[in-house]
Amino acid sequence: MATTAAQQLNQGMLSLVDLNFFLVNKLVVLLVVILFFTTVTVVRRVQGKPLSPLAPTALKLSLLGLVLLYFEATLTGYPNYRQILARIQSVIVLICLAKLVIYILVDMILCLRRHGDVPMLLRDAIRLAVYLAAGIASLRLVFQVDLSAVITTTTVLTAAIAFAMQTTLSNAFYGFTVQIDPLMTRGSWISIPEKNLFGEIVNVGFRYITLRTLDNNQVLVPNTVVVQSVVTTHGSLKEAAQERAALTLSIGLPYELPPEQAKELLLQVLQQEALVLDEPAPAVRLQSMNDSSMVYLLKFWLADPAQRNQALSELQTKAWYAVHRAGWSFPFPHRQLVSGALKESFPNQRDEILAGIRQSHLFDVLTADEVARLVEAARMQPFSPGETAVRQGDAGSSLFFVLRGEMAVEVDGKEVARLGQGRMFGEMSLLTGEPRRATVRAHSEAILAELSKPAIADLMDSNDKLMERLGEALSRHTASNRQLQERQLDSVVDERSPVDYLKRLRDFFGKG
Repeated sequence: MATTAAQQLNQGMLSLVDLNFFLVNKLVVLLVVILFFTTVTVVRRVQGKPLSPLAPTALKLSLLGLVLLYFEATLTGYPNYRQILARIQSVIVLICLAKLVIYILVDMILCLRRHGDVPMLLRDAIRLAVYLAAGIASLRLVFQVDLSAVITTTTVLTAAIAFAMQTTLSNAFYGFTVQIDPLMTRGSWISIPEKNLFGEIVNVGFRYITLRTLDNNQVLVPNTVVVQSVVTTHGSLKEAAQERAALTLSIGLPYELPPEQAKELLLQVLQQEALVLDEPAPAVRLQSMNDSSMVYLLKFWLADPAQRNQALSELQTKAWYAVHRAGWSFPFPHRQLVSGALKESFPNQRDEILAGIRQSHLFDVLTADEVARLVEAARMQPFSPGETAVRQGDAGSSLFFVLRGEMAVEVDGKEVARLGQGRMFGEMSLLTGEPRRATVRAHSEAILAELSKPAIADLMDSNDKLMERLGEALSRHTASNRQLQERQLDSVVDERSPVDYLKRLRDFFGKG
């Protein structure tokens, strides 16, 4: 009994010593807090910076603490009331001291080290830790509560509270996960397709992140939703444009509009839009071929992700005008009975073929009716860049006129010539049936007119001079190829006379 009483007396004396030490320094703590936050308030007002919400609250509590300290000193005849005031005043002192520590750690040290960008989650974590320490100190020093006993008796209660707050605790845990992710920092733009959200991260807290949408709304998204959803990051203004995600826009155009012309038309719209960056360069791709339209994907970058809606509006508006200026329209799903001719993909093609045939020396012996028959027999052949019209070594029995674009001629894989508008190739295979001597592929979007063997044979029945003219052309073609061997195009290197070629032509076309 004596030993137990002595232990309790020693414990009580230790608590009283701690409490007396703390009470003696209460006045010093209050004066330091008042002086510190008064100086901070004056300096920030002079600098024109916003005042921290901690300062006014700390000043008011410190002044209240001084008032309570005065009453504590004057109420000597009322020990019970004095003890109550002392405890209240001690708690106030601890709160003021906690606010001072928080301000020094967060608004001074961390702001200087992070250049003013202190995440809200880190602020809240420091505040929670400091206030928790102040609470433990108040229980131990002011109210003299044995914390071990409290923890032991409240284990079941703590488990029940934790179970009831599991969602809140999950959000807090996920908040740390989001906070350490470099792609989810403040200022980054993200989208959550499942929730139809797109905005800038302005805060990451314990329970939610705050997004500022393009409508300037503040949307609070729980951390569990962010972690468990598919999130697309679009970068931030701090990053270079090349490191940010590109924006895309899909536009459907009619099948009658050739793809290369459509891509060039839409690319001009992108290049002329002031909101679209020149670097990285915008691009247009054919995305899909749907039931009623060909869908093109416009890919581009913006200087500021906040301009997304404005850029999409401007691009779609200007695309509408550009497409209609070019004589086309936007298709939409519908059914109709077509009573007239559909719009041709390549208008005025017959006039272009007629002009090309009239410029050729091979067919200047034909009458107007015969030329018209040849034009009707010709076939239009459109090619996109890189496509091959004829391949070296393949069999062939037709020639081609270049009506539009440019064709590259390759012999054994090496380019030897370029053929522009009005030029012709493939006549040796047409007139003699020999294999193609070169590969000809489109260098740009090209439109060719193809003349086949049956069409030429039909004209030979009605015009005897055509056979002689073709023989003379083959002889001249061979002589030209002897002089320019490095530019061979469906040619032969053996030397023959026009009579030999005429005999060969009669045999090939069955006119011998």
